[in-house]
Amino acid sequence: MWGFRILYSVFIFTVFFAFKDELGIDQHYAITYSLGIILAAYLVEIVFRELKSYKILSAIGGAVFFLIMGYIITATLSTFFTNAAFTLSFYFVISYLGSFIGYNNYHVIENFFDRHDPKDLKNKYMELIKLIDTSTLIDGRIVDIVKTGFLEGVLVIPKFVLSELQNISDSHEHLRRQKGKRGLDVLKKLQSQKNIDVEIRDVDFKDIDAVDEKLVYLAKKVKGSIITTDYNLLKVAEIQDIKVLNVNSLTMALKQTVLPGDELNIAIIREGKEKEQGIGYLDDGSMVVVEYGKRNIGKTMKVEVTSLLQTESGRIVFGKFQ
Repeated sequence: MWGFRILYSVFIFTVFFAFKDELGIDQHYAITYSLGIILAAYLVEIVFRELKSYKILSAIGGAVFFLIMGYIITATLSTFFTNAAFTLSFYFVISYLGSFIGYNNYHVIENFFDRHDPKDLKNKYMELIKLIDTSTLIDGRIVDIVKTGFLEGVLVIPKFVLSELQNISDSHEHLRRQKGKRGLDVLKKLQSQKNIDVEIRDVDFKDIDAVDEKLVYLAKKVKGSIITTDYNLLKVAEIQDIKVLNVNSLTMALKQTVLPGDELNIAIIREGKEKEQGIGYLDDGSMVVVEYGKRNIGKTMKVEVTSLLQTESGRIVFGKFQ
């Protein structure tokens, strides 16, 4: 976007300098007009960009409120405000101060309107807020989940989560630094996709030290849910009746379902621990141990599932050739 702005600015300067004689102006006026148009265009861009929020409304409200207060002050201290130019200057200064304060505190107006939304609409919106923690960004699978279109609402990354991620990426430890950079790359991918809105909220709780505690507190405050891969955060949130979307649980739920008697086409890629066993894998990464599969390493064979074994590290499928 900045490239377009620069090219457009150069074009404006070129036009005014090329046609200054036809316009009846000298080079100084050409520069003045060009800068004026560029500045005006930039201000219009800012105004239209901020119209989607409550910032402009809050700035106008602040200016009007401070002008009223200024009028009361000048009326009360009329003996002091005897000079018309001084009084006008006072109005300009106080109106600018009001607009500046209103613009930077637009959340007051935003919260006011939110409290007056229909209750059912407000609750529906708040239930769709999903807070993402640091572990989820570092894990990275959230990008693929978002691409499927199954998530709705808005994904929110609090500023304190982003700060923690930036601290990790600045670590002196190579592995930790790589994790932080991966998390930042994942965040960038989330912001570039179009399936769901992603927001970075400038919120923090100075009286709370731990990031997980801040996340839980924020989830309770906005009545949202938390997306995480952190087991400890999962348990803490569940204890406090906060809805948690566990990426690991989702992955387990989407594992390919197989039952004894099912037929699978398995590529035997290596030998197993026991004599004559061959090893293959399902699409979800589950290991398949094939009886007498060693002799068929490098081949894709039709295998009948005989039994299943669930371990801490995952699921193991046992099978035999038909």
